[in-house]
Amino acid sequence: MQPMEEKSWWNNQAKVYIEDGGLTGVLVMQSAPPDGLVLSLQGLCEYLQNAGIQYGIDSALCQEIVNTPGLYVNERLPVAKGKQPVQGQDARIEVYVEEDGERKPKVLEDGRVDFFDMGIVKLVKKGQVLAVRVPPTPAQDGVAVTGHPIPGKPGRDYRLPQGQNTVIEQDGCTLVAATDGHVVYRPKDNKIHVFDEYVVAKDVDFSVGNIEFTGSVRVLGNVQPGFKIIAEGDVEIHGYMDAALIEAGGNVTIRGGVQGRNKGVIRAGGNLRTPFIQYALVDIGGSCLVGESIMHSQINAGSKIVMEGRRAVIVGGIVRAGEAVVTRVLGSPMATPTEVEVGVHPHLRTELVSISESLKKVGADIDKTQKAITLLEQMATAGGKLPADKAALLKKLKITLEHYKVEEEELLFRRSEIELVLQDVKSAHVQVIEAVHPGVKVAISHYAHYVRDPLAKVCFVLRDAEVRAVPLS
Repeated sequence: MQPMEEKSWWNNQAKVYIEDGGLTGVLVMQSAPPDGLVLSLQGLCEYLQNAGIQYGIDSALCQEIVNTPGLYVNERLPVAKGKQPVQGQDARIEVYVEEDGERKPKVLEDGRVDFFDMGIVKLVKKGQVLAVRVPPTPAQDGVAVTGHPIPGKPGRDYRLPQGQNTVIEQDGCTLVAATDGHVVYRPKDNKIHVFDEYVVAKDVDFSVGNIEFTGSVRVLGNVQPGFKIIAEGDVEIHGYMDAALIEAGGNVTIRGGVQGRNKGVIRAGGNLRTPFIQYALVDIGGSCLVGESIMHSQINAGSKIVMEGRRAVIVGGIVRAGEAVVTRVLGSPMATPTEVEVGVHPHLRTELVSISESLKKVGADIDKTQKAITLLEQMATAGGKLPADKAALLKKLKITLEHYKVEEEELLFRRSEIELVLQDVKSAHVQVIEAVHPGVKVAISHYAHYVRDPLAKVCFVLRDAEVRAVPLS
C-alpha cells in the first residue's frame, strides 16, 4: 500500500530537529526515496506532525521537497517556523531638570562671559512638572513549532525619581514640585529634590557664582568679593562677607562679620545679626544686632541698632534707627566724625514719599475718569438713551472710578499711620553705657546735638525740642 510505504520511508529515512528554542523545525532526509515510491505533501505533513511539529509548517518548501526529494538529501531543511515573541519595551523616565553637577558661566548676548553667574540655582514653581514616566509595554507571546507558547518578556518598570518636596500625581506617571524652591537632580541616587532652603557647602566664589533664590539661603563658608546673594527668605552665612551684596526678604545672619571695603551692601526686610560691620552699607527693616563694632559704615535700621558685646563701639559713618541705638562706646578718642540718628524711620520716610507720588497719580486718574463719566451722562440726558457701546463704557468707567476711590482711601489711611509714627519720637533715644567721645553728632527727629566734650554713661533723649544727654540711672 502506497501510503503505508511512504509513512514507513519517512520514519526510517528522515529525522526532525527542533532548534532555536523551538522556533525552527529542521528536516534531514538521509536518502532519496526508491524508484516507484511517490512522496506526497500530505504524507510529509503527517510525518512532521507525528514528529511534534504542530505550527508554522512551510507548505511551499514541503511541496518542493516531495516534488524533487533527490535534490535535498542530507540538507538541513527549515520546514517550520515558529512565531517570535514580542518583548515589551522598558519604561522610560523623561527628566525635565538638569543634573546637579558642574556648571558653566553665563554667556551674555554680546558674547562676553559672566563668571559671577554660574546658574547654580534652578528655581521651580509649585506644581511644575519635573519628570514623566512612560510606562512599559506588555509582551506578546510567541508560538513554538511544537504549538506551545513562548512567553514574551515584559518591559521592565522604573520608578519616578521622587525626592524631598515632590509628589507623584494620581496618574502615577507625573512627578511635580510640591513647593516653590531650588530643584536638584542627582542621577546617582535617582532622586529629584526641591529645597525651600539652598545650602552652599563652601564659599560663594567663582565655582558657585551669584545666588538668587525664592526661599532661604545658608552658606557654610564665606561670601567672596563681588558676589551676591538674593533670597526671598533668610540668609545665613557661617563665615564672613567680603565686599559682596546680600539681599533678603527675612533676616540676615553673618557669623564671621562684614568687611565691606566700601563696596559691601546688605539689605533685609528683617533683622541683621553679626559680630562686626566695617565700611559697609546696611539697610534693614528690623533691628541691627552687632557684637563688637560698627566702623565707618552707613546703617539704616527700621527698629533698633543694638551693640551686644562687652567692648561694643560705633565709630565713623552714619547710623540711623527708627527707635533706639544702644552701644557701650560712641565715637573715638581721635574725634572721628560719627553721626547717630534715631526717630527717623528711614524706611517709613521712603514709603511716605512713594505714597505721595501714588496719591498724585490716583488723583489724576479719578479726575480723568470722572470727566469721562460726566460727559457720557450729559449725552444720555440730551439724547434720551446711549448706544449700547457707550452704555457699556459708562458702566465700566463707574466701576473703575470706585476702584480708584478705594485705592485712594487706602493710601490716605496708610499715610496717616506713617505720619503718626513719625511724630511719636518720645521714646526714641541713644543709650551709651560707657563713653561718648567728641566729634559725635546725635540727632533725634529734626533736632541735633554735637558732642564737644567727653561724656560717660548717658542717654540722649528729646526734651522740649532739644536733644539732651541725661545720666543713665
